[in-house]
Amino acid sequence: MFMKKILFTILFFLTILLCQSQVRYPDPIRLLVLSGSNNHDWRQTTPLLESIYKGSSRFEVEITNQPDTLVYRELKEFDAIVSNWNSWPDNDLRWPEETENGLLQYLEEGGGLVFFHSSTSAFYTWPEFDKISTGTWVEDTWHGRRSPVKVKIENHEHPVTKGFSDFYIFDELWLNAKQNDRFQVLGSAINEEALNKGYENQPAIFVSDYGKGRIFHTLLGHDTKAMSNTGFQTLMLRGTEWAATSKVSLPVPEELHQK
Repeated sequence: MFMKKILFTILFFLTILLCQSQVRYPDPIRLLVLSGSNNHDWRQTTPLLESIYKGSSRFEVEITNQPDTLVYRELKEFDAIVSNWNSWPDNDLRWPEETENGLLQYLEEGGGLVFFHSSTSAFYTWPEFDKISTGTWVEDTWHGRRSPVKVKIENHEHPVTKGFSDFYIFDELWLNAKQNDRFQVLGSAINEEALNKGYENQPAIFVSDYGKGRIFHTLLGHDTKAMSNTGFQTLMLRGTEWAATSKVSLPVPEELHQK
């Protein structure tokens, strides 16, 4: 009897802890991930991206490897679109007019759009894409070896980065990426190699709007190692939630709390 009481007590407290650890969110955010083409290893990064989103219990995820077939009536079923897609080095590639116009209409009417790393290096001959993207690889852009990169939060008031501390990530640092002045810089990045060559912090985390819609982009996330970083994952989760809803409820992990 004594042992049964002890076992019951242990199970009781474990149940309480489990319930406390499961954050309850309102209706899940519906995401569509664009994949199927990239000059990076999308066959590994897309499944990891899906795992990151689903692991937060905040998102439902669908993936398409044929984003060029989408039309507005399909896009509007989602709260945000996350791009892990580019056509590099075929930079003159365009999607069908109905798909391009559908994406712009989706944004104008309040949809969310999320880019990371090289997914904005696309559609170099589509003028409207230049308005909804930043951090593009251009003639003067380059990177060195992957290395420890220091990410500095420049804006502590925006919902995505509020309460966020600086952090390190083992990643590929892009230098001299093309900047779009419509985008607000939330964070920058630098590594030792760039400092030794006289470079200053490079803009690396961005937000903007387009019509009623919101856009989030980070240049971080070259590969699965970089994407496994807690700082990267937290930025992607919070940035995506903001793009989809204009608000952020997902917490900043204690290890990333602003000191």
